[in-house]
Amino acid sequence: MSRLALSGRVVVDREVWDRGTVLIEGGKILAVERGLVRGDTTVEEPDGYLVPGFVDLQVNGAFGVDVATQPEKLVELSRALLATGTTAYLPTLISLPRGRYQDVLARLDMDDEPVVGPLGLHLEGPFLNPNRRGAHPRCDIANPDPAFLAALLEHTRVRMVTLAPEMPGAGTLTALAKRSGAVVSVGHSEATFEEARNAFRQGIPSVTHLFNAMNPFHHREPGILGAALAQRHVACGLIVDGRHVHPAAVDLTYRTFGPDRIYLVTDAMAACGMGEGAYSLAGQKVTSKGGIPLLENGTLAGSALRMDEALRNVLAFTDCTLPEAVAMVSTTPARISGEGRRKGKLAPGYDADVVALSADLKVRAVWAAGERRYG
Repeated sequence: MSRLALSGRVVVDREVWDRGTVLIEGGKILAVERGLVRGDTTVEEPDGYLVPGFVDLQVNGAFGVDVATQPEKLVELSRALLATGTTAYLPTLISLPRGRYQDVLARLDMDDEPVVGPLGLHLEGPFLNPNRRGAHPRCDIANPDPAFLAALLEHTRVRMVTLAPEMPGAGTLTALAKRSGAVVSVGHSEATFEEARNAFRQGIPSVTHLFNAMNPFHHREPGILGAALAQRHVACGLIVDGRHVHPAAVDLTYRTFGPDRIYLVTDAMAACGMGEGAYSLAGQKVTSKGGIPLLENGTLAGSALRMDEALRNVLAFTDCTLPEAVAMVSTTPARISGEGRRKGKLAPGYDADVVALSADLKVRAVWAAGERRYG
């Protein structure tokens, strides 16, 4: 079996080795060694960095593809995302008309691309608080319905469910999703501190795009943010495009939560990787101008953020180190998604998903399962 050796500055756990080698065989990482070690094929990136593939848990679309209206283009989306360093992600559906789910899911084949792509589906709704719906159409927000969720969980491979825990019956949905193996995340919610804390104590490990579409922190009512801080097992998604969350708030979040409790997401929609113009978010008209996608009423409609930009932004907005930034785009989201034993690290036995970054942290090349797929 052929052995591939990738050599460069290797980011391993919380260190950067000035010279190291990732040895790959059979689609897996065989070893990570200090110094230059040659294989049957050796690729050297002496001035660049080798990091694990990025894992994005919230992708509504990108590169002109909208997951909700063009689910048959998922393979195209997966391959395009490689240019951003993303080797694994959760295609995300915002709230849809109830009758559309079965049609979309029937056309959404997450197994066509065997090397890169979806870990499963993120259902960002429809069981949300309509008062915090964001870009979700109000008419598509649904009251908690166990039978409806059970049908969705049975139909496809759901990996994450975002819901508002304060809605009557949300606890039943949480238990149902957990039994199916899906991760439940608090989002689009007006939960009080007590309601959010109770939800986290029931085993919910995540908050969807912290700060956005939720009640703000108040010293007399700390809300979801305060409850998440109080429960050390909870990690929070964060959109670091500088628009959804102010850079100073990103820095404060990093200082309080740390890289093991933050996973960066793009919340990307079809305008990501494209120019200005009109796009779709689950059938809604979105206009992207100056890199900001907006609904006709001026509401932010996802983002045009790339994952490699998120990596550079979090370094610019905070005092974090490169290994900590890598943890927030790879290690932590892989763990939250349930894939922490095979993705998100450069370590023996892990999937050989490797990104070569230039000295200025631009994506130079990407290997997925040991195959060079970009660059």
